[in-house]
Amino acid sequence: MRSISRSAAVALSATAALMAAPSLAHADAEYRSSSMKADAHGSTLHIRRVFAGDDGEVRYEDSYYTSGPDGASVRHVYSRAH
Repeated sequence: MRSISRSAAVALSATAALMAAPSLAHADAEYRSSSMKADAHGSTLHIRRVFAGDDGEVRYEDSYYTSGPDGASVRHVYSRAH
């Protein structure tokens, strides 16, 4: 019974290692920041996300959310460099 438990533990460990290996090999970098302002005239929110891939490609995503007495708006800007 003990060898069956040991074999099962080795098999599970090997499976977990094999499943984790591709994600470690393709680990990308990501950066996020946000800023917000609110006053009597309305509010704004800016969110920036930056991704750097293994292949050297860098992508930027900027999202701007605004609201005020005249309504609300959303604007997205996407860019990338390789």
